[in-house]
Amino acid sequence: MKKPLKAIVIAAFALTSAGMFATTSTVKADIIDVPGAVKSIPQINSGNVLTNYNSDDLKTINNTSPVGNMDRKYNQGTIDPTTTNAGDTFATTAATTTTANAFKTQWFLPDGFNVTDYQHGNFQSVALDDSGNVYFVESNGSDTNLGVIIKFDTNKLKQLGLENDPMALWTAFNYFNPYTEEGAEHNNQYESYYESMKGSFNAVKKYSNKLANVKAEINDLKNAKRTDQTKFRKAKDTAKNHLEKVLKANTKKQAADEKKITALQKEIDSNQSDIDKIKAQNPDLFKNIEIAETAQLSPQVDIGHGQTLTFNPQNKHLYLVEDNTLTDLRNRDENNNVLEIDPNTMEPIRQYNFKMFQGTKGNLQLHTLVFDKNGNAYWGRKNGMGYMIFYGRLDENGVKFAAAPQKLRTRGGSPNQGVAFNNVNNRIYIVSDDVLTSIPIDKLEAGSATPDDINYSVFQSKREWECLAFDQQGYGHLLALWPAELMKTTEPLN
Repeated sequence: MKKPLKAIVIAAFALTSAGMFATTSTVKADIIDVPGAVKSIPQINSGNVLTNYNSDDLKTINNTSPVGNMDRKYNQGTIDPTTTNAGDTFATTAATTTTANAFKTQWFLPDGFNVTDYQHGNFQSVALDDSGNVYFVESNGSDTNLGVIIKFDTNKLKQLGLENDPMALWTAFNYFNPYTEEGAEHNNQYESYYESMKGSFNAVKKYSNKLANVKAEINDLKNAKRTDQTKFRKAKDTAKNHLEKVLKANTKKQAADEKKITALQKEIDSNQSDIDKIKAQNPDLFKNIEIAETAQLSPQVDIGHGQTLTFNPQNKHLYLVEDNTLTDLRNRDENNNVLEIDPNTMEPIRQYNFKMFQGTKGNLQLHTLVFDKNGNAYWGRKNGMGYMIFYGRLDENGVKFAAAPQKLRTRGGSPNQGVAFNNVNNRIYIVSDDVLTSIPIDKLEAGSATPDDINYSVFQSKREWECLAFDQQGYGHLLALWPAELMKTTEPLN
């Protein structure tokens, strides 16, 4: 079933038609159910991809981790839109073994991106690519594994002056929430405005196309003139007289086209002025449209537990594990399923199906996933109160994994919220509530890591930490609940 996110679709069309975002694509807001999306993409069936291992044979790094939030009890807050909200700041505690740091609110996230009326701010993952885009996974509800991926162009948000406005996304999408009376009214208001602007939109589009054609014609005339001038300097007698006439005709044609440009631009400016006058009647509504237009939605897909969205810097694609249970697979007939997504179209392009046999009966299931800049894949799992890391590949060229030769004795947190990779310092991070544990991946794979190689960043937020991602400068970006917010470190993480 397709369900339009009406306000944002119309807004994107309007802004693009008006020439305000001529180089951007419109928001994709049709929601496609999972069977249609998954069946239409190639299935990569890889069989067993894990090199067998015995946990007792792995070396233990005898580390002692400081403790984060072990009891899974959280302080849940709410957002009051009637007051100024500067966001939250969570600083590291004295238990931190590396440079002091803090997470500070970048943006609060809305109740949802208006995909279903089950939305309640249940965001599960954050990922960053190398082009200034940030991605979130939104669950459709507590009793479903369906959800969508939302892409934001942070460069556009910065152009709108929203880099330091924690409430910008929350305000814009709640403003158009069709499942509230106020949001439905805002949708209706915009439809009314759009009808009154539609003629001007069409005129701007028509005259802009004509203007582009005339400018292209002038460019062709200038190129032809340069060629004819070169010929003129070398020509003699009759040929020179002919070229002189051609050059005069060229100049006359350019002058006529310049007048056309002036007239066309006048028509564009007049119609744009009419649009601007209507927008001035409700600046808040149109400001929120501009913010909403920076988003792009994926089809509705099986997001599993939802905490595994990650970006592969080598092939520039997104990956999402569809882990529909929190345990290992029940038998050796079941598969891990990983979706690969094109971030430009936000469409799934292939699905990987594979098993990971361990011992004589086990079939391990992915619940975490991350890539380094070379496309190497990593995932981790709890091992008692310790932790294990696996490394390998997961892309169109093949799937394979092996256990790192060392494992951590302690990890400092209870839930296995995820793993993250910082390409600036080449460290892998184990994410749990209020504690980050990192280790250099080259030493871990070589089996030479010691307790002194492990860094800990400890906090006292008492919030649920869903996911961590890194930008190209090494700053950490944390997705925390509740309320849902994207937070950024004040300094690069060590």
